[in-house]
Order: sequence, then C-alpha cells, then structure tokens
Amino acid sequence: MTALCWIGLFAEGYDLGVFGAVLPGLMADPVWKLSPVEAGMLASSALIGMFIGGFMLGTLSDQVGRRRCFLGCIALFSAATGLAAVAPTPLLFALCRLVSGIGVGGMIPVASALVTEFAPPERRSREYAMMYSGYSIGIFAAALAGFFLLAAHGWRPVVMLGAFPLILLPVLAFLLPESPDYLMRAGREDRARAVADQFGVALAHGMLPSDRRKPAWSDALRIFAHGNRQATAGFWATTFLGMVVVYGLNTWLPQIMRSAGYDLGPSILFLGVFALASSVGGVVLGLAADRWGRGPTIASAFTMGAGAILMLSHHWPLGVTYVVVAAAGVGSVSAAVLVTAYLASYFPSDLRATAVGWCLSFSRSGAIAGPMMGATLAQLGWPVATNFYMFALMALLSAGAILCVPRKKA
Repeated sequence: MTALCWIGLFAEGYDLGVFGAVLPGLMADPVWKLSPVEAGMLASSALIGMFIGGFMLGTLSDQVGRRRCFLGCIALFSAATGLAAVAPTPLLFALCRLVSGIGVGGMIPVASALVTEFAPPERRSREYAMMYSGYSIGIFAAALAGFFLLAAHGWRPVVMLGAFPLILLPVLAFLLPESPDYLMRAGREDRARAVADQFGVALAHGMLPSDRRKPAWSDALRIFAHGNRQATAGFWATTFLGMVVVYGLNTWLPQIMRSAGYDLGPSILFLGVFALASSVGGVVLGLAADRWGRGPTIASAFTMGAGAILMLSHHWPLGVTYVVVAAAGVGSVSAAVLVTAYLASYFPSDLRATAVGWCLSFSRSGAIAGPMMGATLAQLGWPVATNFYMFALMALLSAGAILCVPRKKA
C-alpha cells in the first residue's frame, strides 16, 4: 500500500513542483510577458483548486471509498496538467492548473487515510513519511526536468511530462485495494475481512453498515466537537503556517536565488536539493517521531527550518548554500509531512480522511498566501533577504502551534 500511494504522491509532487521549475521560463516568455504578481496568481490557481479538492474529495472518500477517489484524483490532475502544457494563454493555463489542483487536493487526504489504515500502529509515522517521500522526489524530478529541458526547449515539454501518470492508471486500478474499514461500513463484510487478512490489517470495532447513511456534513462537524476543538485548531494553525513556508519556497526559490546572483542552472537545482533532502528528512523525522513523540519532533524540525531559512538571507559559497537549502527542506516540507501523519493518526478511522481533507483545505489559504507573498515582495522591489525573514517567522510560528495540540494516544 505504501508503494502504491508513493506513486500517487510522486505524480502529485511533480505536478506541483513543475510550476516552480518552469517559473524562470514563464517569466521570460516573450509572448505572455508575465509580471511577478501575474506569475504569483498563476501559481495560486492550482492552490485554489487544492482548497476545493481537499474539502470535497477528502469528505467524499469517507462516503464512497478511498480507492475510487485515489484513482480519480490521479486521472484528474494528470489530464489537466497535460492540457496546461498546450494552453495558448495565461488564463487557460490558470484554469487547467485550477482543475489540476482539485485532484491534487484530494490525493493527500485519501492517500493519508489508506497508508494510516494499512500500516502497523508502531510504524505509522515511518510508513507515512516513506509514502510522502514520493511527493518530494516528484518535486525533485520536476527540477531535474527543468534543468535539462527548460533552457533548450522551453517550459511546455517540462509541464507535459506531468501527464505521464495517465499511463499507469490501469496498473494502479488493478493493484490498489479498497479500505477494509470503508467496506465494513458499506456492508461488504466478507470482502473487508478478505482484504484485512491479505494485508494483515486489524479491522476497527464499531464499523456498522448504517454508518454509511450519515450525511457528509455530520463527519465534518465532529472534528469541531468538544474534545476535538483544541486539536483541530492546533493542526489547522500549524498546517496553514507551514504551507506558507512550503509553497512560498517551492514556487519562488529558483527565482529568488536567481535574483540573489546565482546562475539559472544552480537556481533550478536549489529546488531539487530542497525537495530531495525533504524526502530523506521525512523518513528520519518519522523514525524520531515514533520514538520520541510527534509534537516535539515536529516543533524541533520547524525551528531548525527557521534557522536554515534565515541563513539563506546571506550569500554563501555554492556548496554551503546547497547544505543550507537541504536543511530548509527538512525543516519545512518534512516537518509539514509529519504534521499530516500526526493528524491522520489522531482521529478515528471513519473520520480520518474528513479530518485530513478539511485541515489541508483550510491550509491551502496558506499555500495561496505563500506564493503571493513572494510575488508581492518581488513587485515592491524589496531586498531578497526579506523573503527569507518572512518565511522563517512562519516556520517558528508553526513550531509553536503544533505544541498546542493535546497529547493523545494514536
């Protein structure tokens, strides 16, 4: 299950990372002639779609099944990305990215629910981090594609590669099982037990067929009920602030480093190092979280990330800068991944995808704000270092917010 969800997260990571990888090419496009604010709005179009998709598809998967939503998300964002590659105008490009974002927004809550359900309880943070490393490696793949193709062939071929997962859909459809807990709620007890036995999953108690008749809004209201409110507020604040950092840097890091005096090639590779380090760092943080607790581990990671981001405000030798960028990736993307793993384990199985979907959808406002903040600072002509000061502050606030979540046995 972890490997199958890894493929979905890899495809999603490429889809999101490709915009940052081609942004220098988009800004230099002689036909479109984008301003920094217009480029920031294009970046935010996918994030608006993610806002919609997380609310809609996360809740829907608790009602109609994880497998169906997982496959539908991949089909939607891959097809929309392929269309974005041939868009003749910025407006059509933005519309394609918005549709793509709907599929991307649904992928994380659905994959989170699947991996959390199928993983042994004592390995959930590790399994989740391994699954989510696909997202970071997908961003790294987008950076590599930009590095090798952008200068010679322009941005369109780099974006078109994002449609490749459509070829894998039949294989994923054949291999991916349905959630046993969902099958129990749907009244398919024999099938649920067969899947649970095949994968060594313990069926949760209290899963009744009548549960499937509950309206979707009743699940959404439960995450705000007494006993869940403080945890929900802590998770929402942490993910919002974390997304400002993650998506702000994912979108603008190559362009910011380019403005700081680095050549085009190293500027694009900074994004790759940022993503690759976060994929490895996520697994390491997952091991630490399983041993020492998720809250303290996440807070420590965000604090380290804030320090690394502050260091980027100074010009270092190229080798040192790569190391600092790697630390920033671990202290932002890897930390944010662990927040979602913590969230998915915190709530019961029948509420899991809804809780993750609603939290991440709310956080998309932070994901929208991050690129727009970078765009606004660029438009105002403020010093490059200002970007890093702002993103470091957001990382520190994330560290404080996660400590507000009450301790609870997963």
